[in-house]
Amino acid sequence: MDSHADGMDKSEWRRRMAAARDAVPLETRVQWSERLCRNVESEILAPLRSRLGRQLTLCAYGAFRSEADPLPLARSCWRLGDTVAAPRMSNGSMELRVVRSPGDWRPGRWGVPEPDPSSTDALPVTHAPDVVLVPGLAFHPDGSRLGYGGGYYDRFYAAQRALGHEEIYWIGFAWSIQLTERPLPREPHDLRLDALVTEETVIWWSGGGQ
Repeated sequence: MDSHADGMDKSEWRRRMAAARDAVPLETRVQWSERLCRNVESEILAPLRSRLGRQLTLCAYGAFRSEADPLPLARSCWRLGDTVAAPRMSNGSMELRVVRSPGDWRPGRWGVPEPDPSSTDALPVTHAPDVVLVPGLAFHPDGSRLGYGGGYYDRFYAAQRALGHEEIYWIGFAWSIQLTERPLPREPHDLRLDALVTEETVIWWSGGGQ
């Protein structure tokens, strides 16, 4: 956890947290991603499938640079018959498209992996995902998150709530080193996470879990 961040603005926060994440060796990131994905499956997806009595729809991003990688979890969901949708940035907003294999992603804007619109189908807006994995640069134990500055997930969160999709679980997906002890800059429109999962732990903010 960062303990020397008083008075930093968002740009400085992003610079420091990106540098800390980039410093983690690739082999370690691979190991952490496997553990992180197992935690999401055992602590969130498996109990939710049991409670709902059906297969799930998971929104999972394509990892970029040193981000925690949800691909092992996507592979697990495919094996179990779940639907996996991935975000594609379009006209300032996010659309979800159904991905069925790693080959369905391709580099999009800034090189960020996105589902290929020529080979994937859009998830209907009436079909709400059950769980959305939310990336970010920093997270605080009070539930706040610092993203990349584009506001895509915040707008997607607002759009889903406007559609009445209030049963979605919004899950921060990150390394434990991205947790900070110092409060993060926070705006009224920022999305509200239900939980944060790391390779080490699960922190719930929406009533202690499911």
